[in-house]
Amino acid sequence: MRLSVLLLSASLIAPLLWADFEHNAGADREHIQNYFTQKFPTVELQDFANGVYALDPVARENWEAIEEFPPYEVNIDEGEILWHQHASIYQQCFPGGPAVKQHYPQWNTELATVVTLEMAINLCRQQHQLEAYDYMAEAINNLAAYMAYHSRGQTIAITIPNSQAEHAYLAGKQFYFTRRGQLNFACNHCHFDNAGKRLRSESLGPALGQTTSWPTYRNKWGELGPLHRRYIGCNRQVRAAPFAVQSEQYRNLEYFHTHMNNGLAINGPAVRR
Repeated sequence: MRLSVLLLSASLIAPLLWADFEHNAGADREHIQNYFTQKFPTVELQDFANGVYALDPVARENWEAIEEFPPYEVNIDEGEILWHQHASIYQQCFPGGPAVKQHYPQWNTELATVVTLEMAINLCRQQHQLEAYDYMAEAINNLAAYMAYHSRGQTIAITIPNSQAEHAYLAGKQFYFTRRGQLNFACNHCHFDNAGKRLRSESLGPALGQTTSWPTYRNKWGELGPLHRRYIGCNRQVRAAPFAVQSEQYRNLEYFHTHMNNGLAINGPAVRR
């Protein structure tokens, strides 16, 4: 289906209006999770972590076959090497070990900003006189993949501890529901209103569960990559100028995007189209 046709059809679907989400974050999450479980009544809540593969049984069968020998295994192995190169340092920053993905992104009171897992890795390195990684580099994605792998099965538990954190959450929420680019699309037009529908040869995934599996090996990329790379791609698809990886805008967006998944289990890294 042409994107212009999809844009027209989206206007015919009753949208979730901004006013519907003017509640506290807990009410937002409940509203969003209820929306998707009612929209897809045969899908269990935890299965939304599997993205479009929770909706398409044929695609799921193919995906499960790939996951038996996943292409990201080498990334996990490389990440393990990187962790153990500086294990004493990382243990100081992540006292519970590498299984911490379920707590990120999180509000950092000292820095007064949202800190993602990748940002936390670099802050840790800089605090111990190590060079920060390039956020698009293989090294940080491998280390994040190793940490995500050890976090598998852990329940996402993002908190909003104070009014500053709430402001960041609301900024991410506003980003998600704001139209942008020449196509005048917001994130929710694809991933709420038209979730499960086809766009060209691909199915549009539901917003719920989208942050559980990162970093992700995308077949389109042919490599492992971070969530913010996907945000950049989405912005470009609607012909909007993207922000930088780990920009405040994308970190706030990830904060909102991940908070809606509280209660779902981490299942990254994973393979996606």
